Amino acid sequence: MKNLLINYLAGDKLFESIDLEIYFKSLKKINNADKFVITNNVSEANLEKLKKTYDKVIFGEAPFYYIYHLFYDVLKQYGKDYDYAMYIDTRDVIIQKNPFDYMASKPEKDMFLICEGMKVIENDFNLAWHKILSSTQIFPNKDGENNLITNGGTIGGKIKDFMYILLLAITNANRKAPGMITDQSIYTSLYPYLKDLETVEYCHPYTSTLCATGEGIKYKNVDIKFIDGVACNLQGEPYYLFHQWDRTEYAEQIRNKQANTLSFSI
Repeated sequence: MKNLLINYLAGDKLFESIDLEIYFKSLKKINNADKFVITNNVSEANLEKLKKTYDKVIFGEAPFYYIYHLFYDVLKQYGKDYDYAMYIDTRDVIIQKNPFDYMASKPEKDMFLICEGMKVIENDFNLAWHKILSSTQIFPNKDGENNLITNGGTIGGKIKDFMYILLLAITNANRKAPGMITDQSIYTSLYPYLKDLETVEYCHPYTSTLCATGEGIKYKNVDIKFIDGVACNLQGEPYYLFHQWDRTEYAEQIRNKQANTLSFSI
């Protein structure tokens, strides 16, 4: 089985953050996937750092929230060589265990989408995005505010299925709107159509260990245990990914613990 991880990193400012150092260190836990990064507007020095970390560095640029165009282009060109692909954010993610192992353990599943553990109506940002999207739809979902939020920064699955959901995001975002149509609002709007498919797993932090998302933790929609610096579910099982950790009460503890052990050497 061949796997592909895709990251996106733009601008030199990110490289000044210890948060990105923490991500790069955790990235070493993925040892059974090729790692590609899409980048732009980085210095030669930071480009060299990326070349030491990733198997392929690809130059591409898109407006914020529309970078899934770039992911689609990468999969269109290289996807035939892989079985599974995953996109995850960088600066605010800690890889605690290898997520490709999780996906491979469930061969009956084609797509893995991350539920943040709260409803649209329970989060101001997602509610605003939902209202913008709904204002452009002829038949908006009447109960859309009660959809579980699907995170836009972590998506994984088999190549063809991954490409299809990216196409849904691309085509849905390509409309005139009184504001930005985000990938997250589009993926969340698909929840009632995909949630009952046997080949799709919606990874809720209470029923799956694939990912814990900090936004739900921050607003007390999701409870976790933080054991020896590792985000775990209430049964003490570590999550594979800890996304948006910087939004949680554990952020400074994580930074302080690793500040003395990290230097930006890759």
